[in-house]
Amino acid sequence: MLAGACGTKNNYQVNEHLTPQQQDEMMWKIIRYIGRPPEEGLSFEERFYAPYDSAYIEQAKLHKFDAYYKKGSTHYFLVSRRAPSLVDKRVATGGKFVLDENNKLTGYEETFRTWKMVPDTLTKRSLFLFDKLVKGEDLRPYETRNSKGVEYIEFPDEHTYFDKALKQWKTK
Repeated sequence: MLAGACGTKNNYQVNEHLTPQQQDEMMWKIIRYIGRPPEEGLSFEERFYAPYDSAYIEQAKLHKFDAYYKKGSTHYFLVSRRAPSLVDKRVATGGKFVLDENNKLTGYEETFRTWKMVPDTLTKRSLFLFDKLVKGEDLRPYETRNSKGVEYIEFPDEHTYFDKALKQWKTK
């Protein structure tokens, strides 16, 4: 599977597309969507209030870009963070966003979130999924209900979906 992702003619290496400063800027644009709320009970809109900036700066430090690709005005991303576990595990989120001419986020979608995995397994599986995402291929075969016991995508599933209009995960 990794050979399929690595054999692509697209280069997904983040450092080939973005400087470290640009990586920080891109993470800052998406961290309030991808990160955890700094307080329990915080509304989605409250995540964007200035008093929470320092909490999201800390959140951004816990996330890293694993892959990035830009096609036209669409920016594809694969971001991971350490996951709560007794052993070293990570979870990755793949998605895309669009920036307007003023560099403001106008569209955002998280396409998949993986199960917690040990880093080597996560790298192979998440890059495989990311390649399919960029190519516009169907990811449904890798959702838990279709993956025949192999853990790839935790969300979406039969109960959880990403609401593009609200830019957040919702339950059915």
